[in-house]
Amino acid sequence: MKFILFILGLLLSYSAHAGWVDSIGKVEDIVTYAHAETILVKLSIPGINVPKCSDKDYFAISSGMSPEGRARMYSMLLSAQATGREVAVAVLDTGDCESWFSAQDIYRRIARIQ
Repeated sequence: MKFILFILGLLLSYSAHAGWVDSIGKVEDIVTYAHAETILVKLSIPGINVPKCSDKDYFAISSGMSPEGRARMYSMLLSAQATGREVAVAVLDTGDCESWFSAQDIYRRIARIQ
């Protein structure tokens, strides 16, 4: 029985090291560019530091996401900003950074918005 609990403990601790982490705050800034599909978002609280990503202020809605997915996230952020409501932005704590043209691993890539 102790062996089973030990193995279960190892499995649970292993899966806790990588996953989505929420950063919660009010939307302070949303930046879009005519020449890029990536949408940048700044929250009132900078959130988790992902060492692989160099920018610590902005999150990114990826240019690799479907146009519909980007539009849904963008709409949620605009609504939250207009009403002063907080949002939870989830990113992977192990990396998965958004590049900015030729610069690699710049922004924390948004996986989910609540």
